[in-house]
Amino acid sequence: MNNKKTAISGAAVIAVAAAIFAVASMNRANNAPTITVSLPSTPATDTATSRYKNGTYTATGSYRSPGGLDNVGVTLTLKNDIIISVSFTPMAHDGISAQYQTMFAGGFQSLVLGKNISSVYLDAVSGSSLTGQGFNDALAQIKAQAKA
Repeated sequence: MNNKKTAISGAAVIAVAAAIFAVASMNRANNAPTITVSLPSTPATDTATSRYKNGTYTATGSYRSPGGLDNVGVTLTLKNDIIISVSFTPMAHDGISAQYQTMFAGGFQSLVLGKNISSVYLDAVSGSSLTGQGFNDALAQIKAQAKA
């Protein structure tokens, strides 16, 4: 029963965050807001077997788009190797990249939140095929920072 409540609460948090992001992105020019989602409770795992240190980590990932070099900001919180909170900040340099980063931001959370950081690798998300490369670059940097 508790797992069901946790799953429903997590889905509600994600839905609310996505709605806030959608409204905020309608009112922006080139500067997109950061979207953050968190699990309502921390999954229990054995700390002794964790590969990464608990904490909050931030990195800027880069990728090459047809328009040039683009960046994305990623901040996540780890607890026993599980991603319990994640923020994504679009940093596109042009309108087309901004559009794809916004598409990515609207769909990546369920692929990351509540997952073991070792198993997360994103490809095409919500029609954005290149932004995931920037996310993965930031994730690799975070893994290096958090290595236990």
